[in-house]
Amino acid sequence: MSERVAPLDLLCTAQTVTDLLGRAIADRDRLDTFLLTAGLNQLVEDRLHPDPLQLHRVADFLDDSAARGAHLAAALARGAALMLRPIAVGRGAGELRRLRDALGDTSTRCGHSVLDPAADLTIGRTALPTTRRLRGEILRIPTCFRSFDQHPDDVVELAHRLLKDADRSTPICVVGVRTSGSYLAPLCAAALELAGATAVSVCTYRPGRPWRRAEAAQLRAVVAAGGTIVVIDDPPVTGTALAQTGRAVEMLGIPTRAIVFLLALAGTDPPTTIRRWHTITLPWPQWSVHQRLTDEAVGATLAGLLGPGHEVVARHRPGAHGRSRARVRERYAVEIATDGGVTRREIAVEGAGLGYFGRHALAVAAALPGHFPPVYGLVDGLLYRDWVPGTDPPGDIAVAEQITRYVVDRRRALRVGTDPTTRLRGRRPAWEVAAGLLSGEFGRLGPAGQTVLIDRIVRNLLRVDTASIADGHTHARYWLRAEPTGALRKVDFHQFSFSNLEMTCYDAVFDLAGAAADPPSSTFESQLRSAYLAQTGEPIDPEKWLLYRLTHLWGLGRADELDGPDIEDRCAEAVHDYLATVFAVPQPTRTPNAAPICALDLDGVLETDPLGFPCTTPTAAFSLRALLVHGYRPVLVTGRSLPEAATRCRQFGLAGAVVEYGTAIYDHRNRHCADLRDGSATQTMLEVRRYLDAHEGIEVDRRYRYSVRARSRRGPIPAELTRAITAMTGGAVRIVVGAGQTDFVPNGMDKGTGLRALSARLGGHVALAVGDTAEDLSAFAEAVISRAPRNADDTVRAAGIPLTRGSYQAGFAQACAALLGHRPGACPLCRMPVLGPRTSALCGVLGLRENGVRGLATRTAVLAAVTATHNRR
Repeated sequence: MSERVAPLDLLCTAQTVTDLLGRAIADRDRLDTFLLTAGLNQLVEDRLHPDPLQLHRVADFLDDSAARGAHLAAALARGAALMLRPIAVGRGAGELRRLRDALGDTSTRCGHSVLDPAADLTIGRTALPTTRRLRGEILRIPTCFRSFDQHPDDVVELAHRLLKDADRSTPICVVGVRTSGSYLAPLCAAALELAGATAVSVCTYRPGRPWRRAEAAQLRAVVAAGGTIVVIDDPPVTGTALAQTGRAVEMLGIPTRAIVFLLALAGTDPPTTIRRWHTITLPWPQWSVHQRLTDEAVGATLAGLLGPGHEVVARHRPGAHGRSRARVRERYAVEIATDGGVTRREIAVEGAGLGYFGRHALAVAAALPGHFPPVYGLVDGLLYRDWVPGTDPPGDIAVAEQITRYVVDRRRALRVGTDPTTRLRGRRPAWEVAAGLLSGEFGRLGPAGQTVLIDRIVRNLLRVDTASIADGHTHARYWLRAEPTGALRKVDFHQFSFSNLEMTCYDAVFDLAGAAADPPSSTFESQLRSAYLAQTGEPIDPEKWLLYRLTHLWGLGRADELDGPDIEDRCAEAVHDYLATVFAVPQPTRTPNAAPICALDLDGVLETDPLGFPCTTPTAAFSLRALLVHGYRPVLVTGRSLPEAATRCRQFGLAGAVVEYGTAIYDHRNRHCADLRDGSATQTMLEVRRYLDAHEGIEVDRRYRYSVRARSRRGPIPAELTRAITAMTGGAVRIVVGAGQTDFVPNGMDKGTGLRALSARLGGHVALAVGDTAEDLSAFAEAVISRAPRNADDTVRAAGIPLTRGSYQAGFAQACAALLGHRPGACPLCRMPVLGPRTSALCGVLGLRENGVRGLATRTAVLAAVTATHNRR
């Protein structure tokens, strides 16, 4: 492998960047010298434009909020941030500004040397900047040259398109949108100067941060002289950051006509958000990377990598595509001729990043031989490796063991000294993503609750003892084997760490949890944990496991690798797995078949959705445990689907369920489901499903097999459709309109009819029913004791059902107390298990809203006090 810089850890400190820059200068590596100089400049720019106390971030959230007074609060937050900026920058601001100016000029000169081989690279080692004012700062990775296959040649082409038919004597200021703009802007300035532009300057801007006075004056002076402001960034998705930048430039008094966007595109059209500005583009089919993927270019490059005496003929084959935008992966059949004969192989050529960003892939491959396909080398941002066609995967246990072996070997081989993620607030480290997910407990105050409390709790829960470079994408589908009996090989082994899609983490357990997030079977998660224990002797911390599972599921949704309902189901399953472990029934005994039944609704009673998906809370899980140890048999009586109810029965040891508003019942003892519909009702539901399937914009939930649940983009389906269905079926359906969906149920079937059928099958009477809507009235009629939580609707209240003082899960616990004669946990039989500090902290977060908003302030105060006490120990 090349002796050129190939770091394992790309999240370098300023001092490490400076050291690497010294090596690049000594090696006369023009590209790395440019990349590292631009990286240092990015560190300085971000230090000069801080976000004290995350006030700019809070202001952005408030600006997007529809709450009354949100915009005023955002303005106050930005004003406070401006006042605190000198403190956040610290002493030595003048020195930082001088360093910024020097690095900016040097970056442009280095850009000249990258674009023009005849240019002189005159930086000496004695000119390396001091980084004492940047202590603790960590480099941001530019998406353009790491995650996308952008190349300096593309910047040259954009510059030529900008200057076509333009007066090259008028001034141009290139504004780079950080982070990629810290690299693209000086490179663009160099390209413009090489093309004949005579007055080019550069600055960078991070959306949401205010301009410094000197920057504002620079832009105004260019426009006053009849010049142009050119905004450049990596390929946009929504264009939000570009639009923010355009508006920020306009707020300096600069007219729209003086602003031009210069963009490479991942597709062919720019996003609609930037249509008001003149835009010069380079569509994806015209990127220079495609010129390096011709058969002739690939053959010549591979021959060079193999060395003298090799002649290569390459022929492109279809069937290989990159998994992310603006990133190539192509497949080739190659014939390699040597004196010993001709060898035929198939190879993959895929984007890996330019310069030392791309050589990271070589360092990883060298550190973990045997886990990846053979790698030939890296040239001009493209990695050459053997193609792995993939065959039918082996059994789950074999896959789990090999994935675990990879995770364990990676932790050992890619170990680093420290975990930098605690200093990456605002840059989507895994702990911040997890904290953001939990901040939903605070509703509209989520960002404030996250900053003040949740961040601190989650950082402590996800603290890493042995830091190593994570893979980031370890789902089972990324392991392939070339032969039916061959070893598994990990593909996509370099694409996601330090990428625009990464949730930065230095914990090997994070990678293991990634494999569990999208498992090939229901037992795969437990197989992974067992294999990890067997290979390391280390049990996996349950709090860390839950948070990492949720984080990976969020990432799968963000990348559109899983549908929304699947993500919701798996998130709920992860939370319930955790709570079922924490509140497991001690020494479970067989409940008598005639034991009394407790009929429990899910939505609004056992489960709520402040986290963005319906799940239960610690209080509800503990109350279920209390019912079980006292000999009762809880069953679900719900409008939700059979798969959802069956999963909850398995996790919490419930006896069964009435599902889909009484159209079916489930007996968990023998995993049997009984359809309660007659033939006419079955046919009616089939007709309703077909009718709704034929309507564009209506989504029919495939999990529902006995009733029909449908949604429009706005939630419940339009009223005209429900009227049409009523007419079509002759009034044979009952329509239940919920907050986010519409359900269609055969007439004559409800929760009460289903509960009668289930209790007859299970044996025993219904001792308790707990529900909160009119749909639960029929179930109440079957029970000896009926209770509704405080959040119950008006119909339940009007029916005279006794209400609990608490709402939601707190109300459910009080309903259980009415049956047990004491609150759950108040007797030796059902007392609360002893919870460790970590478990108490996470359960405290998960239980913040179990009494609704009314109990939020008190629970938050208690959690904050407990957390502070624990941290002082």
